[in-house]
Amino acid sequence: MERLAFLMMFLFLSSVFGSFLLLEKVDVDFPEELYKTVGTRSFLVKYFTLFESEEQKGLILSGWIFSPTAQATPTIEIRVEDEKECHVFEIETKREGFYFVIPPHFLIAPEGAKIFLGKYEIESDSN
Repeated sequence: MERLAFLMMFLFLSSVFGSFLLLEKVDVDFPEELYKTVGTRSFLVKYFTLFESEEQKGLILSGWIFSPTAQATPTIEIRVEDEKECHVFEIETKREGFYFVIPPHFLIAPEGAKIFLGKYEIESDSN
């Protein structure tokens, strides 16, 4: 509940003070019907848009990487780019059987920014 209040406070403040960048892990299982997907059988990215305004957009990002070999838990890169800046976040995945699962993350980014999870671009609803 505290996490939800924290996210709601950020949403409110972002609408008051303009756009900013926020990435936060969420511990919620969303219905699969909400997600759009991009990728291959060995690397799947799932995402859906929570909101879009003239200044910013909010998305939930998730996915998995097929990796049957035993290796250390890899990280995956989330990159947010616009014409002026590039921000990179590293997310730890979690081993589940033959897969490294990318846990759901909430991302707020400026509207018009390009978002990449690994090598796959996340398309917003306005694109």
